[in-house]
Amino acid sequence: MKNEIQPGTILISKPFIEDKRFEKTIILIAEHNLNGTIGFILNQETKINVNELISDFPKSNINLKHGGPVEKNSIFFIHTYPDLINKYIEIKNGIFWGGELTDVLKGLENDEINSSQIAFFIGYTGWEKNQLQQELEEGSWIIHKMDLKKINEKVNWSNLLIEINQEY
Repeated sequence: MKNEIQPGTILISKPFIEDKRFEKTIILIAEHNLNGTIGFILNQETKINVNELISDFPKSNINLKHGGPVEKNSIFFIHTYPDLINKYIEIKNGIFWGGELTDVLKGLENDEINSSQIAFFIGYTGWEKNQLQQELEEGSWIIHKMDLKKINEKVNWSNLLIEINQEY
């Protein structure tokens, strides 16, 4: 597959990746442009419920995910609700990044937002201009196109690697 990164691309860390912060990670690329790349780790759950950190957040079964090592004091979210949440950025194919938190709170209170279709992250992954390309050339990542049907669907790193290439 051509090493072409774009929003919506999935990066899978290769076994024995040097940077241990990304060991066994699956990352959704949310933004990729001339300045760099931003993504969120999909498969690192925390034990922290979103309502523990965001005031006025209704009690829910939504746990925060560890999005990456950058801006660990900030919370980000992705979702499938462009009709309910304003000021979002479309990642790709009906997956959106960010928006008005007041819209999220209202949608949850009115049972219009399903917890399987929204994910919250502490921090994000980020690469400066050309940094990710260099890591791809070094063999740190596998590029994968994966349709996210449910944003909070549990994705197993080992199973995904085997699905892509039986040699793993």
